[in-house]
Amino acid sequence: MRINFAYDYDSKNDSLFLYNPKIKSKASIELDDIVIDFNNKKQLSAIEITNATKMLANLLEEKKPLNKTMLKSIKDCKIEIIKQNNHLVVRLFIILKSKQLFTPLIIPTITEPSPAIAG
Repeated sequence: MRINFAYDYDSKNDSLFLYNPKIKSKASIELDDIVIDFNNKKQLSAIEITNATKMLANLLEEKKPLNKTMLKSIKDCKIEIIKQNNHLVVRLFIILKSKQLFTPLIIPTITEPSPAIAG
């Protein structure tokens, strides 16, 4: 199921912030230039992507040029969340005013402690 997320792009800092305004953040996980926020029920509440033009251009399957002007023209954002084993797979669908749909970005995130390191 795809959920609509609100979005804010700061072109000065090249930071893209995607968030669910109905869920308050309580904890964060940082993965390189991506920060993922969760609430106290481990529900995804927000994703921040710093160096967004470079990060998204490198991670998207379709290797298309991406610039700040394009990210300032975001029309819609949907996020699909799939629980899979001990991971949470998050797919981002970012639609620009030019009607382009970016290929989903998949971020695996551990949702439970690993049995290998549990004591």
